[in-house]
Amino acid sequence: MRYLSLFTIVIAGLIAAAPVSAQSTAEIIAAAVRPLPEDLRDGATVYRYAADTGERIMLRQGTNHIECRPEDANGFTRCESVLMGPRRDLEAKLRAQGVEGDALQAAVAEAEAAGDIDPVPFGTMLYRLFDTGDRIQRLWLVRLPNATADQLAMPTASQRDNSLAGMGLPWMMREGTPNAHLMIPINGTELSNPGGTTTRANTKHIDDPIEQALLPLPDSLKDGATVVRYDRETGERNVLRQGTNVIECQTRDPVTLFIRCYHEQRGPEYDLRAKLTAQGMSNDEIGAQVDAARAAGTIPPRPFALDYRVYEDDDRIKYLWILRMPDTMSEDLGMSTASQRDSSLAGQGLPWMMREGTPNAHLMIPINSTELSN
Repeated sequence: MRYLSLFTIVIAGLIAAAPVSAQSTAEIIAAAVRPLPEDLRDGATVYRYAADTGERIMLRQGTNHIECRPEDANGFTRCESVLMGPRRDLEAKLRAQGVEGDALQAAVAEAEAAGDIDPVPFGTMLYRLFDTGDRIQRLWLVRLPNATADQLAMPTASQRDNSLAGMGLPWMMREGTPNAHLMIPINGTELSNPGGTTTRANTKHIDDPIEQALLPLPDSLKDGATVVRYDRETGERNVLRQGTNVIECQTRDPVTLFIRCYHEQRGPEYDLRAKLTAQGMSNDEIGAQVDAARAAGTIPPRPFALDYRVYEDDDRIKYLWILRMPDTMSEDLGMSTASQRDSSLAGQGLPWMMREGTPNAHLMIPINSTELSN
């Protein structure tokens, strides 16, 4: 019995001293693509960089427009458009040479100015994952180099605390700089920060038309927004409150049940739509007239900007932000085009692109886990 015990102790010691087996390549790849929506995962390229040289080491050559890197030393897993690859390769080689911080950013800017790498594509997506709740766990970013919040009708008030509580709204950071971007915290999924509100706002019984019209906006934009109502009989615009920012909101449409807010540049389009509706035109006829007016220059082009929308019932996405991205393509921006309507109705929707390559191209951003959400 004594010998058996000694044998057991020796074996246990050897097992404890043995190194933990490394992840297989398949496991590394599966972990690296987790930030992505399901439809982009199987085709994504996965690679890492050699620490001593900065050379790219290919783990899997993909077939779509996305590439991912495994979790880094800071705990982040990232995926983005393949168009960002040359920039990342240069950064990795510079870091291997000991270049960091401002010096690295200056070297990258110099390479861009010299034409050695392309500028960051406007509107390109970054997917980021972090596994603990002290940071935003599932975060998507849209890069908007040098853009300002007023140009894009975006809020800049941080939603970090709300995001950590599982109910964050998108917001713009670093406006007016080369690193300007829209932060899109993803609420309500198994990879997201837990939480979110358990109460739901009753939007059907808000009597004050201004309070009603401002519902789709984050709090930071509400006080400065213009509020309008259109006469159903004549299509005439009635300004209920003149605002001070670039946002315009409409009271609830009694037919569609939508409440909309948008960049004031879209005001002439909605003026025309209201007058054509009052004339009894169908949606298709109105769309054709609006397109013709835009082509003729009698109304402005649809801006690259955010729209905000609230809907009353649960048969549609109740709280939706829409990033208008005229004439853009999903492959250029690293986006998914797989509909998330059903997931959004269940409170777990991810952003997706619709009508790519057309003047009406846009990114649908369902807002999960808030009082206004499904």
